[in-house]
Amino acid sequence: MGLLSSAINSALEGMGRGLMNSGAWMLEGGYRMWQKCCGVTFDYVTISPMSQTNAWSIVTGSVYSISLAAAASLTVLFFVIGWLRESIDIRNNFQLENMFRFFIRYAITVGLIVNSLSLITGIVECATAVVSTLNVYQDTDSVDGIFDDLKNNLEEEDADGMTWIGVGCVALIGGLIGGLTIIVCGISLVLSVLSRLFKMLLCIPLCAPAFSSFAGGRELSQTGISWLKTFIGYALEAIVIALAILISFGLFKDANILTSTHGTDAVAVILQICGYCMPMITACACVKGAEMTVRRCLGLG
Repeated sequence: MGLLSSAINSALEGMGRGLMNSGAWMLEGGYRMWQKCCGVTFDYVTISPMSQTNAWSIVTGSVYSISLAAAASLTVLFFVIGWLRESIDIRNNFQLENMFRFFIRYAITVGLIVNSLSLITGIVECATAVVSTLNVYQDTDSVDGIFDDLKNNLEEEDADGMTWIGVGCVALIGGLIGGLTIIVCGISLVLSVLSRLFKMLLCIPLCAPAFSSFAGGRELSQTGISWLKTFIGYALEAIVIALAILISFGLFKDANILTSTHGTDAVAVILQICGYCMPMITACACVKGAEMTVRRCLGLG
């Protein structure tokens, strides 16, 4: 009986090890996917919309010509509205200096509209240059042997076969869920950075009509100011995305989140898996909130 019991224990222990190895393999696979997604993300935060030839030609082609035509008409309209609003205001005296101020504002508005693409290019190139100085993508150390400490603890405690099976099942299920979570976070990074680029391209045809509002002055100019705040926010979002991912790699290396606790129960396994996934989840959350972070920190609305 003792021999049979020992053989069963050994078999169960082997099954438990296999289950833990499978869970570790799933976590490692998720992390490899995360690295690939981070590489794609960094590729897209360091490029400008101008490098996307087909999309750039669409937003700066006939669509942009139509927006320039609309902006020319709107500039005159806003100029007249602003002129009439101030000239018929009985509380103010409309003097010659008011007239000069209107024409100077009109000339500045026309200059902004004509050179709007140059302004867009300058904003994007400044943001891209900052991101390029961050030394953005660095591979991390190997993540093999995630549950090695846990196995050593079980061996030191001379755990029976059922304990190995129980811990192995938890490691397998946790590894599957953790690996899928990491993959979802990686895909979310790519979608976030592509969404940022897409929104920047969508803003470009609206640039000229938004700038035309400066001809009216006062509250009418809020349209142009809102466009500038929005586009600058999208451009600077790349910096926050790059920093969020770099910080997540720093947490992965320095916070000892893969260090197993001395426990060998299900809670210890779950905590270890959560610690493994936490930097990716945090980075994903920060990237999703990058636009709001930029707006709040820089007062862009």
